Amino acid sequence: RYPEGFSLSRRQFLVGSVGAIVLAVLAIYGLASLAVKKGRLVFASIGEMFLKERTPASEFYVVTKNVIDPAVDEGSWRLSIEGLVATPATYDYPQLLARSNSSDPDHADEIVTLECVSNEVGGNLISNARWQGVRLAALLQSAGLDPAADIWIVFTCADGYTAAIPRDRALNPNTIVAVLMNDAPLATTHGFPARIIVPGLYGMFHAKWLTKIEAVKGEYRGFWQQKGWTNQGQIHTTAIIATPSDGTVVNGLVHLGGVAFAGDRGISLVEVSTDGGSTWNAATLNPAPSNLTWVLWTYDWTPRRSGSFRIVARAVDGTGGSEDSNPAPPFPNGSSGYDSITLLVG
Repeated sequence: RYPEGFSLSRRQFLVGSVGAIVLAVLAIYGLASLAVKKGRLVFASIGEMFLKERTPASEFYVVTKNVIDPAVDEGSWRLSIEGLVATPATYDYPQLLARSNSSDPDHADEIVTLECVSNEVGGNLISNARWQGVRLAALLQSAGLDPAADIWIVFTCADGYTAAIPRDRALNPNTIVAVLMNDAPLATTHGFPARIIVPGLYGMFHAKWLTKIEAVKGEYRGFWQQKGWTNQGQIHTTAIIATPSDGTVVNGLVHLGGVAFAGDRGISLVEVSTDGGSTWNAATLNPAPSNLTWVLWTYDWTPRRSGSFRIVARAVDGTGGSEDSNPAPPFPNGSSGYDSITLLVG
């Protein structure tokens, strides 16, 4: 179930005039999500999974509220810092690029996984990339941010989108204004010329096409929050089985693999069950660059008989918190429950 106004795109827009008309009509009523189908996160093999530990920009998931995303002109674009600050500031694109240069002490360079709050358990609205830019805290502190504890930082975008985070989250050194993705300028679909990256929170807080950063007093509810989605947004711990795909016929030694993610808390353990959850065994974890990214996991399994097997995965985050086994839909707080697939042994 999704609230009015939800629109999803993963390079799956309808093609042709009929599709465009349908999408436009749906958008008028805020129902463009009905025209799109989500899928599972799948890698063709363990090798492909490791090859794409950092998601290519062309394959990075895309979610938008728009039928047509804004095409921002870098020459006229400005980013303003305003509201409850002592000295409001404005940056043009070259100035923000300069602040994002590796020679600047406030330069930020992080690999961060993003996940959409609308992602189903095992879903493909999750991707991992390298982001470079400037620390949001540096921009706010340079402008003389009000020290009050109940300050929220509001992000306004070129398409009218808004999102907000509490002061403490904004001042976290991992929260950045990003201008590069995987070593290249942001694509239009990913928020050119600048977007927010706020590790630990679902993707709806990572505002794209950023034009204004404003400090306000008290909690602020952004675009999706006004439609019923959570304003807390902490990412739930999840383990996804990404290879083999659901329903695959297998024989002999089976190489299972996937990703586990817990926002900014890291992953300490992934367990796999090959008997529908009756027994569990630890998977092998690939070292991650930080607690801000997904962790790749593998598990080798040799079935002892033919038949149908339900494979289940679960994770424990870096603080010792276990994944929630209770199934829940994405709306309003993000999905939960263990991911599972069925494999057929010949």
